Amino acid sequence: MQSVVRVLRSRAVPSCRLLSPSSTLTPRYLSSETEAKPDEEEGPVDRAVLKEKEAEISALKEKLAAESKMLGDMKDRYLRALADGENVRNRAKKELEDSKVFSIQSFAKDLLPVSDVLEKALESVGEEDRQGNATLANLHEGVSLTYSQLHQVFKRHNLVKIEPMGEVFDPIYHEAMFQIPDPSKTPGTVCNVVQSGYILQSRSIRPAKVGVVKET
Repeated sequence: MQSVVRVLRSRAVPSCRLLSPSSTLTPRYLSSETEAKPDEEEGPVDRAVLKEKEAEISALKEKLAAESKMLGDMKDRYLRALADGENVRNRAKKELEDSKVFSIQSFAKDLLPVSDVLEKALESVGEEDRQGNATLANLHEGVSLTYSQLHQVFKRHNLVKIEPMGEVFDPIYHEAMFQIPDPSKTPGTVCNVVQSGYILQSRSIRPAKVGVVKET
């Protein structure tokens, strides 16, 4: 009986050593050998999706180009509109200034024949005639004062008489009535004044009627 007990003891499972509380166990799934490996690279992108994205990008580029062109056109039209508006304002301002300056033009032209009559009256009476006739002399003096006063009013409103004698013929301020051959004078110059001309603010309202030296 004792021999049987000895045999059983010799075959018994060896006792296990207990672990202390401070000891740690390294789980198998956390070991360095079993750490999770990084994901494998993704597979090829679906070509249909790629083509769809490329088509969207191309469409967006075309839309951007069209809108950029439209923006450029709108900017150009805007700048043109500003320029046109500025031109209109300048033109209106100039017309307003001209209307103020030349508002008396029609009235001034109506007074020119009066000046012509007074001028002819003064020219028709010579100094010898005035010396022998006191009444005529007084009349001549009155006409001369009237003529001078009238031209002072003209000058005050920038209405100036043209004195073209000896000047080069200018079709803007002169009207040629005839030509005279005169070797002593330069051809194309004014040698005779039939009727005086007038300018208002540098604008000719009546050209002087003149005779011009003819080229020989």
